[in-house]
Amino acid sequence: MKKIITLVVLFSVATYAKCDLNALKLVSSYSKIAKCENNRIYLTNGKSFVYDDGRQKNFKQLLNSPDIEDMFRFKYPHHRVSGMPLNDDPGRIRFEPLFKELYGHNASEVKRNLVRIPWFGGNILVTRANGVANALSAVRAELNALPAKYKKFLHPIGGTFKWRHIAGTNRLSVHSFGAAIDINVKYSAYWRWSKGGYRYQNKIPYEIVRIFEKHGFIWGGKWYHYDTMHFEYRPEILK
Repeated sequence: MKKIITLVVLFSVATYAKCDLNALKLVSSYSKIAKCENNRIYLTNGKSFVYDDGRQKNFKQLLNSPDIEDMFRFKYPHHRVSGMPLNDDPGRIRFEPLFKELYGHNASEVKRNLVRIPWFGGNILVTRANGVANALSAVRAELNALPAKYKKFLHPIGGTFKWRHIAGTNRLSVHSFGAAIDINVKYSAYWRWSKGGYRYQNKIPYEIVRIFEKHGFIWGGKWYHYDTMHFEYRPEILK
């Protein structure tokens, strides 16, 4: 009898343990996420998702059929980088059903939360959901205090909201949710544009990157599949 009780306790602890520190980062980052309990992420609207499906996945499977726990598979570096290890893309794995709950299931739903905020040279359209517009306004204020030589990297922008799939995939871009910004394409590098074989490239000053990160935006320049113009709001990855 004692052995049975011990096994039940161990099973309960193991099940609950799947709600790890990364799950708590999600809960603390988004007001629409209520809690993680018994290996499920619960939203304030009553919906829930399995946190860890327990499946082993290769890189392609991580991108195309992740669970929520997989979003933390690669650790985001809090320092300057000059390239990342093979397929090390922190934040690039996204559990799309959760993003739809956080921002909107289609373009019409996302558009209800879009607002215009000042940016260099005009206004840009981003979501106010989850505090994205406020965070990007804070980014702009700090970027504006940088010396004039940095402004060329910030305007004209490559884009913000656009409901679309990531090039070459069936996965929605974070731009679809109004929670990402591409800065000036002229000074940017993208892994798909690399000629003569893969080679990490970057021209974006780290002074700019640090300010975005301070306010919850991860940088595509810290992906093996680099996209140095790209910043997206992912505070849970930065904690």
